[in-house]
Amino acid sequence: MSSACHVLLRTDGKPIVESAPGREIRVFSKCRNEKLRLPAFLKHYRRLGVHRFFIVDNASDDGSAEFLKAQPDVHVFHTDGSFRAARGGTDWLNAVLQEFGVGHWCVTVDVDELLRYPASESVGLQQLVRYLDDQGYQAMHCLLLDMYPERPLREVHDIANDDLLQAAPLFDPGPYRRYPCEDCPGVLIYGGPRERVFYPEARANHLSRRLHVRLYHRLLFNIPVVRDSSRLRAHRPLFPPCLTKVPLVRWEADTRYLNVNHFVSKRKLAPESGVLLHFKLLGDFHQRADVEVARKQYYDGAVEFQRYAAKLRTNRDMTFRYADSTRLQSDEQLVELGLMTDSEAWLRARSQEAHESITAAR
Repeated sequence: MSSACHVLLRTDGKPIVESAPGREIRVFSKCRNEKLRLPAFLKHYRRLGVHRFFIVDNASDDGSAEFLKAQPDVHVFHTDGSFRAARGGTDWLNAVLQEFGVGHWCVTVDVDELLRYPASESVGLQQLVRYLDDQGYQAMHCLLLDMYPERPLREVHDIANDDLLQAAPLFDPGPYRRYPCEDCPGVLIYGGPRERVFYPEARANHLSRRLHVRLYHRLLFNIPVVRDSSRLRAHRPLFPPCLTKVPLVRWEADTRYLNVNHFVSKRKLAPESGVLLHFKLLGDFHQRADVEVARKQYYDGAVEFQRYAAKLRTNRDMTFRYADSTRLQSDEQLVELGLMTDSEAWLRARSQEAHESITAAR
């Protein structure tokens, strides 16, 4: 299989028996040295009702590829290609989605991202996508919610019982800032612990900063030829990582991700939204920062990881916990905090299906 710039090689040897469109929910991901997180990742999505996984492995050397090949429901694709040249893996994901995702509801996430949506603790993805289909929606967007441990990051090297939430149960309840943009889902979201710790200047509220950001987002960001110019990039305002994600999409032949799973080609978006619990901040974060600075495969010469590595060198015992750190309790808690959105329609749909199941069981 060819992506825009690489050949992806199937390495698992398993036959791919096609099902009728819409019958399966499929997860698509990319992976490089994620053995620490993979068991919890697979466990979470299997519990939600995912049928199969399609994962592009980018030359892992920690046993990730071998672990994935041993899983009966995982199809593995290998590439030695440049992550940067593939636009952060966007081209790889689009190629595999085009081949195996068309006609299916697809969950496209990184291995450190676990999907939550209103009532996900009790309602599986099959029921959610039936509701979305009934309403004519084609995608659901999410906030990327960085999770972190109670103790210093470097102490968290084991995931007991494949439970990432037990290892890193805390998050920042706010502030999260939203700016409009042209690309689906139409919003750029910033905030959270990585901004608080690594990009404190992004929270400056003086007039010149507000005007700079507003000009960039409302005008320059939405003009591709201007946005992509080296001169503009040199003078753009400093931004922390973007927390906008569109992980759940009913994939059609004309669907494409524009920038990994941050933005997607125009889809009819559900009013409900979810959260991707993000488990980047674990015991391997120090080493990963150093490795990615050296590899220079991420955006703009891995400038984000350069900032991580520089800060970590000054504080090897870094902890993200602070006065407002909040322990994750439930989906309802995330809705109450405004981090994901429920609706009366989705509440009625799941209540009706639960009632019908109880009636049928009698």
